Amino acid sequence: MLGLRLAIPVFAITTLLMAPLQATTSYYSGASQEGNFSGALGSMTLLNPTLLFSGSNLGSGGLYNASGTGLNFLGNDFDLNPADFTVNSGKLTATQSDERVRINFPVADPIYAFGFHITILAGSAPVGSWCVGITQGSCTYTISNANASDVQFFGIVSDAPLTGSLFIQAGAFAPKVVLTDFEAYSVPEPHTVLLVGIGLIILSAARRKILRAA
Repeated sequence: MLGLRLAIPVFAITTLLMAPLQATTSYYSGASQEGNFSGALGSMTLLNPTLLFSGSNLGSGGLYNASGTGLNFLGNDFDLNPADFTVNSGKLTATQSDERVRINFPVADPIYAFGFHITILAGSAPVGSWCVGITQGSCTYTISNANASDVQFFGIVSDAPLTGSLFIQAGAFAPKVVLTDFEAYSVPEPHTVLLVGIGLIILSAARRKILRAA
């Protein structure tokens, strides 16, 4: 009888964990939303505890496989021709005014949450005004910097792997973009979650059996 009582909840948990769900994706725009982004991460795991922009990842037209995450940061000029970046003190900096950024998410190592800090290069524009979108040329979200010291934030959290690209372009004044840092998160493997759930059920059932025997 105990085996049947164990089998039913174990089967139910397995079904729930393995069943496909419609993805829910949330976006966090502006420094005031960074705390909400952090709170939405739950049990997600930072891919690398020291995520940094490194000059060793620079290549023609972008920065590739940033800190081993598989993320590519590609630069384009106004006419969408490839444009380069530099890395100074761990900051990814545009080499051209009005340079656009395309962030490509990896397929092999899925990312479920991603965030970055953005500002302008001092002296490149009076203020920063940015459009962030999920398609080229779109302006789904806006971010503004009052000056180069006013670092803002943008983040995404999803319960499905992030796919495709994220696009950043200037909304006014053609500043040089500076990404000061970034965050990328994965989720625990489904089998790990399943094993933990099964273990908790077995321990609970065993404890009830011992209490009844006593």
